[in-house]
Amino acid sequence: MTTSRARPLVVARTRLRPPVPHPDDLRRSRLLARLDATREPVILVAAPRGAGKTVLLAQWAGSRRCAWVSLSSHDSSPAAMWSATLESLRPFCAALPAPPAARLDDQTILLNEVIPELLNRLAAADPLVLVLDGLDAVDHPATRATLDEFVRRIPDTVRVVLATARPPAGPVAALRAAGRLAELGEDDLRLDLEEARQLLATLAGRPVGAAEASALRRDYDGWATGVRLAGLALRNQPAGTRLPHPLPSVEDFFRAEVLERVTSRQRRLLLYSSVLAELTPDCCAEVMEVPAAGQELAALAASSLLLRRTGPGWQCHPVLRLVLASVLAAEQPDKVAVLHAKAARRLLREGDQDAAYGHARLAGLPDVAWRAAIGAWPATHPRLLLARLDDLRRDAATGAEAVAAAAELAGGSPARAAGRLADAADRPASAVRAWLALQRGDLAAARLYATRAVAARGVERAWSWWLALADAALGTVDVWEGHAAAAVGKLAAVAEEADAAGYRDVAVRALDAHTAGLLLTGEPSAALASARQAVAWHELDPARCAAPVITYAHLAATSGAGHGTIPWTTGEAAESQAPHAEAFSSLLLVQAASASGDTRQARCARAHAQAALAGLRSGPVLASLLAGQQPGGAPALRPAVLSDRERAVLRALSGPLTLREIAAELNVSHNTVKAHVQSVFRKLGAHDRAAAVARGAAAGLLARRAGLAPCARDVTLVSQ
Repeated sequence: MTTSRARPLVVARTRLRPPVPHPDDLRRSRLLARLDATREPVILVAAPRGAGKTVLLAQWAGSRRCAWVSLSSHDSSPAAMWSATLESLRPFCAALPAPPAARLDDQTILLNEVIPELLNRLAAADPLVLVLDGLDAVDHPATRATLDEFVRRIPDTVRVVLATARPPAGPVAALRAAGRLAELGEDDLRLDLEEARQLLATLAGRPVGAAEASALRRDYDGWATGVRLAGLALRNQPAGTRLPHPLPSVEDFFRAEVLERVTSRQRRLLLYSSVLAELTPDCCAEVMEVPAAGQELAALAASSLLLRRTGPGWQCHPVLRLVLASVLAAEQPDKVAVLHAKAARRLLREGDQDAAYGHARLAGLPDVAWRAAIGAWPATHPRLLLARLDDLRRDAATGAEAVAAAAELAGGSPARAAGRLADAADRPASAVRAWLALQRGDLAAARLYATRAVAARGVERAWSWWLALADAALGTVDVWEGHAAAAVGKLAAVAEEADAAGYRDVAVRALDAHTAGLLLTGEPSAALASARQAVAWHELDPARCAAPVITYAHLAATSGAGHGTIPWTTGEAAESQAPHAEAFSSLLLVQAASASGDTRQARCARAHAQAALAGLRSGPVLASLLAGQQPGGAPALRPAVLSDRERAVLRALSGPLTLREIAAELNVSHNTVKAHVQSVFRKLGAHDRAAAVARGAAAGLLARRAGLAPCARDVTLVSQ
């Protein structure tokens, strides 16, 4: 044993006290209050380098009986770490021994003699706080094992604060489960807007506005060191100065604290990783050509909180990723496009169209960018999709016209949607044209286009946005053609599938028609639920879908809020309303206004319904409603449900047969036919045979559409 190992190690006392506060340091009042409120014996402060851990703990320790140890890579051995810890505790704990380095390097002696004696003396001493700052520098297995034992058995009179820049290990999980651990993490230490503004103003030497502070805080993700360096860069700069991003000083910080502390292989991996938002082993191995990338990533993540675990992979700290991209562009500019191209193709195969688009643009691959942009619909936002397509400025791209038109339709601009289609003649374009026909009030054209779009349903292997759009159009036409009972189930299914696929516009359109169908089939409770769901989806992001006019009108009518104005007839939303939906909605308000005695509003709404359908084929439902209107009166909207036998009687009434001859044709008694006739008159609101036939014809009960399977119940809405 050498003489030096036989003596206690010499510890620099500057490491045994908190750093002297700097005049520019920000006082973190909200975090200090959280620390004051903790009662757990162990406090873990785990955040990346530069997050402000040391400044915060120095502020908190200043008013307490505190032993402080600043650890570094030189303290990794048990002797170095425990010599510093014992020396820091000596002023607060009488007669602590000073074992020689050789004894402190012996794990058995530490666990069986030194640490138990230290714990006993601490239990008998007055309460105090022990701060171990920079614990991430300690990686010696024996040092970690003995420290874990010490923390696990700390007496209640001592509070241990562990500050680290690496993912915590040791007894953390057990302490957390036992309720003996308080934690502050990266999210807690991130500067809020007011803190960032205060720090920037102090460092810049001038007031800093909220907008300027918000932009810099966003640039550096609330990271304390980044905001501090930005404040220093603002010094002597006029208000409104836009700083380079990232700052050279920020790049210097990460070069020194990260890139110069890793191996050359890890450095290459980090630089190449800057092109990826998420780092998974398989993707890194393919894109960055780094074998065993998963092992390297795991090692880097275990050594620093600058890599965060995200399920299957990791994410790089956003500021570090920005710096890495800057360094890669400076050192290997030709490699950047190559990496983005590989990432774009891989992400396109994986179905991550949004990410693939960004990489393709950075790689200079317009064809891949087009495929990604189009493939991202309908999950992507309409405005974002249109901006991407316009940015690429390509005149001919398969499927681009229909997708762009669908996005315009979702944004409430049918005129621009029609312009986008140009000469496109594929099935997706037909699905969009079906809705443009509904927009014009042309039910026959809408059915023709929608039927053409769904003709390939048998060969489609997966859900398609344009099939959903076409199905919603067909269901809507069915509602206005008097076949609501057959349409409501299909519309509900389309809405559910579209919502699951992120196609908010189709989901809302289908629910709007679904609400009308439920009202027509006499299910007001279900209609109210459908309306509320449609409005809820629309209000999540109105820019992603056309306004559901029927549902808003139904809710306004049922709540009594629809009097005085017709909200969907003014402003930007007016362009996106189809005349049949607008007329039906107006008739709902006619009924509500008449019920409340507001005859003026009832007349106004009825006139609006008639104007909306002027010159158009209104369809049996609306024709029946409008035909039954009397000046100054309101339509009594109620469902007319005819059984199969009643429909047969109604069809017979349209011919020359007498009631006895009808009974003979149907093989029933004369009295039975008379009962059926009375029931038909009552349900249709008719007083004679001619009126019943006229109303039945207007409601579509006499002529059925070819190919429509007969239903046990035929439902329509008529006016009495």
